[in-house]
Amino acid sequence: MNKDILENTVSVKTQFKDSKYIWFTIKKNSKLKVLFIGNSITRHAPLESIGWYHDCGMAASSIENDYVHILIKELEKKYGDISFCMCQAVNWEYNFNKDLEVLKEYEIVKEFDADIVIIRFGENSNMELLKTEDFYKHFDFMTKYFFNNHCKKIVTSLFWRYEPIDIPIEKVAKDNNYIYVPIWKYGDMDECKALTEYEHGGVKKHPNDYGMKMIAKELLKVL
Repeated sequence: MNKDILENTVSVKTQFKDSKYIWFTIKKNSKLKVLFIGNSITRHAPLESIGWYHDCGMAASSIENDYVHILIKELEKKYGDISFCMCQAVNWEYNFNKDLEVLKEYEIVKEFDADIVIIRFGENSNMELLKTEDFYKHFDFMTKYFFNNHCKKIVTSLFWRYEPIDIPIEKVAKDNNYIYVPIWKYGDMDECKALTEYEHGGVKKHPNDYGMKMIAKELLKVL
């Protein structure tokens, strides 16, 4: 287990306002649509109280250097303009036992009908619920909610390895023949975290530019 997950003190309730879970970047001539389901590693709004001033994947130095935008830039070299959607799903992490009650907040992303869907989150999952709830069951339900019939279905491990969450995530992926991308080894590497770039204990455990690059690199291998 990577103990960083226990020391991630960035509150899930301050990552975004309730009305700002979903963002679209639509390009007129795009022939490919990508949906990112994530948490603060995908996007976190500025939060001065913890010393975070960007609006991108925490703790990238700029929006161009988070894994989403690195990945899109590389894919556009191959496919041309790409439309993409980022869905900040921390509300599911904190309330994963509520299934549709929470997921209905993200219903519009189903209409986006993405060609590639990447589910890369779970680090904030409510650890109290893990004591009584079957995480496998709820994660399985959530993936089926977001994945459409024709999309390329990708699931990653956590960035900070934590077996009670990582093991069911991997099992859900394998049981459903999803593409599984392990990235937890980068969460074990100090050079992949912003340890010297931020003072806040939670922020600095997030992937720095190099860590973001490595996440994008692993995803590109299956794309």
